Amino acid sequence: MENEFEKETLRDRLIVAGIEEIATHGVGHFSLRRVASACGISCAAPYRHFADKESFIREILLYIEKQWKLLRDEILRLFSADPLRALTEVSLAYVRFSVANPHYRRILREAGVPRADFAGEALSEFCKTKSEESAAALAYRLPALLYGTVTMLEGGELSNGEEGWREIRAAVEELLSRA
Repeated sequence: MENEFEKETLRDRLIVAGIEEIATHGVGHFSLRRVASACGISCAAPYRHFADKESFIREILLYIEKQWKLLRDEILRLFSADPLRALTEVSLAYVRFSVANPHYRRILREAGVPRADFAGEALSEFCKTKSEESAAALAYRLPALLYGTVTMLEGGELSNGEEGWREIRAAVEELLSRA
């Protein structure tokens, strides 16, 4: 009989295997049998943790969102006294998270989930001192810069090394200074 710790551990293993399954085969070809096989369990075992395939995929999406929010919220806590620094650091962290976890974005995109609120309250805090027009423009321009940066890093058009990150930081800082 599984104890609660073993259940949570298996559930987490299933979610991680589910992420890899979607990264490899996409949401449309998601297979619970392959996920179960990757975890070394029977094909019926995932149903002890998830009602069906759709609820399993929803749990994967929640897991991904939780991972980002934990990181984002810690950054916002560390820089809570400085809205400019908080927004700068959370923006850079979002790019790093996205590049380090390309399958996460693919899963969200394939599942039809809109892009997450990457900045939490950092953008609204920063924009409190800006005009309504500046805040609206920044709400469009900053995500565009970050999503484009992720694409360029993944495509090799921008260096993922120290120099590339200096350029990324400078671009974010310049955009925020003009807001």
